[in-house]
Amino acid sequence: MIKIIVPGGLNADIVASGVTKLASRGELVVGEELRIGPGGKSRNVAQMIAALTSPNTVAMIGKTVKDPFGLWKIPLNALVESGVDTAYIKILEFTGIFPGVALIPVDKEGNNQIYLLPGINREFGKQDIDNALPLFEEAKGSGILALSLELPLDTALYVLDKAKEFNIEAVVDPGGIDPDKDYKELLQKNIFLLKPNEQEAEILSGVKVSDLESAKEAAKHLMAFGIPNILITAGVKGAYLITSSNAEHIPIPEIKSTSTEKDETGCGDQTMATICALMSERGDISEAAKVGIISGTLQFHKPGIIPLTREELEPYL
Repeated sequence: MIKIIVPGGLNADIVASGVTKLASRGELVVGEELRIGPGGKSRNVAQMIAALTSPNTVAMIGKTVKDPFGLWKIPLNALVESGVDTAYIKILEFTGIFPGVALIPVDKEGNNQIYLLPGINREFGKQDIDNALPLFEEAKGSGILALSLELPLDTALYVLDKAKEFNIEAVVDPGGIDPDKDYKELLQKNIFLLKPNEQEAEILSGVKVSDLESAKEAAKHLMAFGIPNILITAGVKGAYLITSSNAEHIPIPEIKSTSTEKDETGCGDQTMATICALMSERGDISEAAKVGIISGTLQFHKPGIIPLTREELEPYL
């Protein structure tokens, strides 16, 4: 039974790992390895949820296009292999518009830059959501909508309306927001949990977040829109969870890892996926947030987008 619906974009990630530094304007920088793999925030989250849940639990809604280089197959095949329901991912013939691509240099300390080329993802619209209404029927009353904002804003607003119509809890990661757009209408759309990072929280609330007190102030502005739960992630500082009854700092855990890998790509997606997976099972937002931060930290020690498994997470629970 489908419990979690993930709408959004599918990308092929072209990663230059081990670069000596992140380049300045006009600068040539040498890296160590080229990696091409599946990406896209929503797609990442769907695959990561599938690795933590029972089979046939998560479905993705999206679209791609058969480009001549085969880039479209990379994210789609990864979803199929992970057990995500892909019946409502529309595959179009190539007419000159490419599938989504992200160009990502990663330095030796795991810091990255991301250059996103949305391609066909820009055309992901309301009709694509309407075509997938059987998923909403299946998840009605007890499901979760896992939404990031790497998709057109009108489509995000529409899918949140559908989640409310079918009594599905919306968990929103505002990754992909445009600082020049107004998101007040989106914040009023019956969001159960909003998971911004510090920069996104500042864009949405106008408050610069640096500690628990400033996180509480930012959350106060966001909760005025009717959002009951706010989780602000803060990298090495962990995260700040603010609910209607509690406010706490969640530090990152000490990780027992022999891996020398450092790559922040996908850490926020892994946190989002873990939160959604646990909420679908037990519904406890505080527990889900704490385990989410553990999983995001573990993801930092993996190269690129390799979903965390239950077995890897279990020792930290």
